[in-house]
Amino acid sequence: MNDTLERKRSIEEDLKNRETWLIVVEVTTASVLVISALMGNIILCLAIHRLRALRKIQNYYIVALAISDFLLTFLSVSLGFVAMILGRWVFGDTICQIQGSLIYYFASFSLLNMMLIAFNRYVKMVRSASIYQKIYTKKNVLLSIASCGIFSGVFIVPFVTQTFCFHPGSLSCFVCKSGNKNDQILLLSSYSVLISMAYPVMIFCYYKVFRKVRAHFAQIADSTLHEDTHNSFTEEVKITKILFAVLIAFLICWTPGFTIEFLDILQGEYTLHRQVYLILTYTGAANGAINPVIYGLMQKRFREAYKKVLTCDN
Repeated sequence: MNDTLERKRSIEEDLKNRETWLIVVEVTTASVLVISALMGNIILCLAIHRLRALRKIQNYYIVALAISDFLLTFLSVSLGFVAMILGRWVFGDTICQIQGSLIYYFASFSLLNMMLIAFNRYVKMVRSASIYQKIYTKKNVLLSIASCGIFSGVFIVPFVTQTFCFHPGSLSCFVCKSGNKNDQILLLSSYSVLISMAYPVMIFCYYKVFRKVRAHFAQIADSTLHEDTHNSFTEEVKITKILFAVLIAFLICWTPGFTIEFLDILQGEYTLHRQVYLILTYTGAANGAINPVIYGLMQKRFREAYKKVLTCDN
């Protein structure tokens, strides 16, 4: 316990005694990511609302993900940004408990939402059109998103039963890891359940989708498909590529965070360098900022919708 406190004090001292150039670099990087995440997701939601062609039922998942990213950035990452500027946590213990809970909640919600998106792509691309139309009604999509939110609340129960502490490395509030084996097993089990449930589903769905895509274009080579059918399928392939890119971006941004959390639970807190923990702050904001960019870069309709929003074009 004394070793843990000593390591924490060392990171706190590093945070307080940063050189001016380092503060400028860290704050500038974080501010760009935070502002981009907030503005990008607002513009994304407005774009889907404004452009009729984007108001598809399947895009409800994109909106849900954008709202989750916005709230995570606004309610959680922004507080860490203030702590980065001041070099300390100034919001008190109650806000720390709330922020800690929200971080775990929105991370869980985003991962489960990615799973729903992967399953949507699987049904759309692999199963028949009649099955897709039967499953993906407006009511069912909204219910699935609500269920995702409810399950995320259940997932964080083991975490909110613990105490959250401000982490001077990641600049956010996380569960205070104790040396109690039962607590460690509980937290590790919660992570394991979430990851083992979501990752295999996503891998299976996208594997089946890309097999289907391969088989389709093999048929095209033999000229056995009607051109209209091919064009429709090609459009869905483009959408799938976009959503797969969003998934890859999510995994790149959040896997380091899950890994660091596992290491902290297994090895004890504050065993890594402050800059390593700071990755959590940057990647959390980066994930919220990068999704609107992916949609815009990979699909013309989103670029047109962004332009309409930014120019106030009706």
